[in-house]
Amino acid sequence: MQEAGIPAPPSRTLDNRLQRLLGLVERYRLLLALASFGMGVASFVLVQRDERLAQWIALLLVLNWLLIVSESTLGQWLSRFRWARFSPFVLRYGMQAVHQQTFFFCLPFLLSTTTWGSGQALFTGTAIAAAMVSMWDPLYYGLIAPRPALHLAFHGFAMYLAMLTVPPLLWQLTTTQSLALASVTIGVLSLPSLASLIATRSPKYNVGRWALLLGAAGALGLLSWVARAWVPPATLWLGQGVISADVDADKREPGATLKTVSDQILRRDGLCAFTSIHAPRGLHEQVFHRWLFLGREVTRVPLQITGGGKQGYRAWSCKQSFPADAAGRWTVQVVTDAEQLIGEVRFRVEPAGAP
Repeated sequence: MQEAGIPAPPSRTLDNRLQRLLGLVERYRLLLALASFGMGVASFVLVQRDERLAQWIALLLVLNWLLIVSESTLGQWLSRFRWARFSPFVLRYGMQAVHQQTFFFCLPFLLSTTTWGSGQALFTGTAIAAAMVSMWDPLYYGLIAPRPALHLAFHGFAMYLAMLTVPPLLWQLTTTQSLALASVTIGVLSLPSLASLIATRSPKYNVGRWALLLGAAGALGLLSWVARAWVPPATLWLGQGVISADVDADKREPGATLKTVSDQILRRDGLCAFTSIHAPRGLHEQVFHRWLFLGREVTRVPLQITGGGKQGYRAWSCKQSFPADAAGRWTVQVVTDAEQLIGEVRFRVEPAGAP
């Protein structure tokens, strides 16, 4: 018991203050979620109009995200300092708040860049579910937190989303570079959490333990890269997609929109796919137009885009050569170097002689 007149230790005073602060966060968690979502919306809107402000908002997320990275070792490392010996209450609610902020910050980007008719809908749906779970204590503390494997997956997913969204805003990394960085990061920074799952008390098994840890981390990073086609390009989205018989190169505008085209006109005039692609200011990236016939690729055209335009970067590809029997369903997909789908445009070719 503390004697009268003797001040409380600094660590206890700081811990009490943090407990009160996090108690307020816990009480008004809905406001925290709305604020985080608002920060994401602001960054998404400002990503083209005001690069610096968007970068500052993203940097704020990075500072909070660093807490996620060190979750499993934070308590042990800080316990070396008397002033920073936080209680489990502080660490527990602090990590929940950071998880919550990360998911809600990234949601506006995912909701705007997801192609809902593809597997990306499952990825974004999972992110929405994770954001809801981060706010609901019975699930977060009753199901996720007590189970190391589930908590590791939840933990890694938050890191993965942060690395997909923030690097293009801060450092103008391309979507493919950010995706590769996210895959490497989720492998390397999962090591502390994996270490808590793969533990041994015998020194003679340390070499095998490290081999297993590195193998598991590498497999996790590789899995995230292999599944990249299901991941939305968090900072690239299709503003306009048009199939037309011609494009005005001077005005950078397409002609009349075509949903259906006859085989005769196709042979005579050919077709052009016109797209407007939005990207962060200062970003330079190569994308592709994939012309697909009945789901199979027949032509791939590389395009270099530059971010920052108010109407997006307007680029097009034209095709004159078509198969002998071109009647049927056609799709032009816009994809990144890593095969992430940005958007798609569809049209149909009617057989020769059709009215």
